Amino acid sequence: MEVVRQYIDAENLMSIMPLPQSFHNRRLEIIVLPVEEPQANQPPVNVQEIVESLIGSIPPTDLTLAELRQERLAKYEAVD
Repeated sequence: MEVVRQYIDAENLMSIMPLPQSFHNRRLEIIVLPVEEPQANQPPVNVQEIVESLIGSIPPTDLTLAELRQERLAKYEAVD
């Protein structure tokens, strides 16, 4: 990532953006960084669709989460 760093008088920057009073009549350091844009080929994330797709992944049961974990570990323990 490229970065541009420059020192400039506050008066030259005041025509571009408002500055706090404490910056007036001072020399300022300007750092310019590119904004991270979302990649064009990736669709935006739809959290609601993701949540809905996960509904039913774990079937309703009276087992606790720890018991489900143990059951799955026993089932797939010998699988290579």
